Amino acid sequence: MAARLPTLEIVLIRHAQAVAVGTPPWDVDDDGRPLTEMGLRDADELALELDPYHFNAAYSSPYARSMQTVTPTAARRSLDVQVLDDLRERRLVAPPRDDWAELLERAWADPDFAAPGGETGRAAQLRGLRALDLLRARHAFGGRLLVGSHGNLISLILQSLEPGVDHAFHLAMPMPAVFHLEHDGIGWRVMGGHGFAAIEQGD
Repeated sequence: MAARLPTLEIVLIRHAQAVAVGTPPWDVDDDGRPLTEMGLRDADELALELDPYHFNAAYSSPYARSMQTVTPTAARRSLDVQVLDDLRERRLVAPPRDDWAELLERAWADPDFAAPGGETGRAAQLRGLRALDLLRARHAFGGRLLVGSHGNLISLILQSLEPGVDHAFHLAMPMPAVFHLEHDGIGWRVMGGHGFAAIEQGD
């Protein structure tokens, strides 16, 4: 029998408060929307909250708001933040539209729905899981990773592991939000985080 891979933990972070969608000049570059002043302060506070954790590596979506959120935590450990494109947010519609809330609700009701220029929930979920599996392969010897991403994609990843995650869970997710995932050498599971009761680790 092949030996089981050592446990890999992921601390999965939704970015802090970002500049509102449609704010110039990011109305033509939504991916580049940065954190607000409050978001930057919250990112610094998050770094302090995570001080008890040792991280072997740090990863982020390429989007500015995610990079800015995890950078203070990584910097306290002299870690470079590595960009992983598959951690990018699920694009709901392009260009952005005023009826995005209705589109989001419909997208949660139908995982195969895609608005013009958008990505289906099913495709985004598979992309997110592919990112997790890539990290598992890169870190075969286990450890703990800091990973920054976005609310919709994180919700879809969590839903694949906890089917009760839904549209309401997504809307209620704070910014920033922290989730703890673990791969025990067999598969991924949610160990705790915003909206979840912590799972006690035992025998």
